[in-house]
This record gives sequence, C-alpha cells and structure tokens, in this order.
Amino acid sequence: MWESVFFILIYGFIMGAIYLLVALGFSLICGVLRIFHLGYAYIFPLTIYGTWMFMRELGLGLIPSIVGMVLLQCLISFLIYRFLIKKYLDDEMTLLTALLLIALIVEQAASWRYPIQEGVFLDTTLIDGIVQLGSAVIPTQLVIGAFAGLALTAGFVLFFVKSKQGLAIRALSQSIESSRYIGIKVESLYIFMTMIVLIPVIVGMLIVSPVWMIEPAMGWNYMTIAILIAVLGGLGNIKGTIIASFLIGVTHAVMCFVVGEPRFMNLSALVLVMVILVIRPQGLARSETLW
Repeated sequence: MWESVFFILIYGFIMGAIYLLVALGFSLICGVLRIFHLGYAYIFPLTIYGTWMFMRELGLGLIPSIVGMVLLQCLISFLIYRFLIKKYLDDEMTLLTALLLIALIVEQAASWRYPIQEGVFLDTTLIDGIVQLGSAVIPTQLVIGAFAGLALTAGFVLFFVKSKQGLAIRALSQSIESSRYIGIKVESLYIFMTMIVLIPVIVGMLIVSPVWMIEPAMGWNYMTIAILIAVLGGLGNIKGTIIASFLIGVTHAVMCFVVGEPRFMNLSALVLVMVILVIRPQGLARSETLW
C-alpha cells in the first residue's frame, strides 16, 4: 500500500508539474481574452512539426530550427488575433469555429507531410538517463520538465503580481472598458498575451518530445488535459490552475499505478472534474481574477 502511495505522489507531482506547461497558456487566454480558444490545440503539433520542417526541408540545425519555429508561432498567433479574434470577438460561435478549423488544418497538414511512419524525432534531450527514487524510475528529461513547469509558472505569477504590465493585464481581465478609460492599451496587451502563452507549450513540448509519443493528432490529447485543468481550476485563475494541474496529475497516477488502466486516465480526470463542479460550479478558484 505504501509503495502505491509513494508512486502516486512521485508521478502525480511529475505529471502535475508538466501539465502546468500544457494548461497555463490556455487558462490565461480564457482569463484575459475571455474566449475558449479551441485553436490552442494547434500549438502542440506545430511546435514539434514546425521545428522538424525547418530541419528537414531547409537543412537547419536544431537550435536555428527552434528559433524559426518560435518566429513562425508568433507570426501565426499575430495573424489569428488580427484577422479572427479582433474581428469576431463579439461573434463567439464564428470565432470558436474558425479557431477549431485552424487546429484541424495544422493537424491535417502535419499528417499529410509527415505521417506517423515518418518517425519524427527531435533530439532535445538535456540530460540523458533516469532518476531512481526508491522503486520509482523516472526519465531525467521528465524531471527537468517538471521543474521547468514550476519555474515558468512562478515566473508568470511574479510577472502578473509584481510588474506594471502584469498588473495592467490583470485590470484588463477584470474590465475592458475600465481599462480603456484609464489609458491601458488594450489591443497591445491582447497581442502580447497571444505571444507569451506560447512559451509554456513550446518549452513543454520540446522537453517531453524525446520521451512521449509524437504524432500529428497529439494536440487533442493535450488540449483535453488543458481544458479539464482550466475548467477545474476556474477559467483564467493561475492559482486554481496550479492546484488543478496537480489534482489531474495525481488522478492520472492513480489510474496508471493503482488501477493499472492508463487508457482511462482522461476519463478518470473528467469524472473528477464533473464531481467537483457539481459541488463548486465556479471551479476551485474565482474565474474573475488571474490570481
């Protein structure tokens, strides 16, 4: 019994911290832009396949390819804001449909050009080997990913709590009209938010890509996790996102190491979210504030 508890705590912590990288950006988009960004799913495959495209098609090295992928991601995010979010912010159905189509287009393009048989692999391993804690064996790369998730989340918290721009974004998440009235440049902050939410996903995907499976449709699995965490934590609330990430991580660990059915990881997380939302419909934290 104690060994199972130990496994749950260790793997729950590792997965929960990595899930912060998966869900943080989506939660912030929900909190600041006030949209349920279904197109968020495209960022996951584009991080991997965009980097691979620069390596395969242009013959660039890994680092230049990552730089090219980041620039491509920023360009696409700007175009999405400029021609979709800004234009259809008041037309929720059209906006959500358009964002969903973008995610589908990216997935299909990756599947067509680089099918799963292509064997896409990014050698982004920072430290090879394993970490052994008792009978728990964890790839060192995932341990690095977990601490990267904690560090990035802490950086985002400090940014929103301490910096002038972070406080302006918090004000914007409360009221757009009031923010405009006091002179906050709303559109500039919106564009800025569409850029910085890319950081956790890009870092997370590059870290886990040598360990976890890569395939064109992988964005939907990560998107499911991001939605569950954001809804459970309270849409847009970073504090709630942190708590929800570890709850989902522990739930997944229970299914893997106690129940022994990893196929039901997301189903178990969905049941957990539904039960908690019945008790607290607003989620674990207030969705009206980022912190």
